[in-house]
Amino acid sequence: MEITLTPEYGYVLLVALASTFINQWHGIVVTGARMKAKVPYPNAYALQSEAPTGSDKYIFNCTQRAHQNYLENLPNLYVPMFISGLVYPKFAAGAGAAYLVGRILYAIGYKNPKKETGKGRYLGAPVFYPAQLGLWGAAGYVCYSLIFGA
Repeated sequence: MEITLTPEYGYVLLVALASTFINQWHGIVVTGARMKAKVPYPNAYALQSEAPTGSDKYIFNCTQRAHQNYLENLPNLYVPMFISGLVYPKFAAGAGAAYLVGRILYAIGYKNPKKETGKGRYLGAPVFYPAQLGLWGAAGYVCYSLIFGA
């Protein structure tokens, strides 16, 4: 199998670039929540004893956790998107974009003080998990095809 980057691979790169803007958005939201909650640097989180459910410190913790979770999961977007995009660039970009929309919904839901124990994060799961599974499957197929010439 020979792989040639087509102009459509630019869509994959555009989604990767968009992910950096979402990361920046997360940072802005976390900074606002930190200021409102009066959690000083370098503390990554407010102590649990200071952050009862629904308080500003609780919302800060949820906002910070949503951002950290986003960062922890970026490899789950990048690696399969870049691999599957080699052969299926439009699918990879579409699934990557859906993943990002799901992660935005996840963050918005997670910091919702009306949702107990951060369960609002499930708002984005029905969007980003199928996209992630699709990217994994397509990337796996591309790898299989390269190895076995399918």
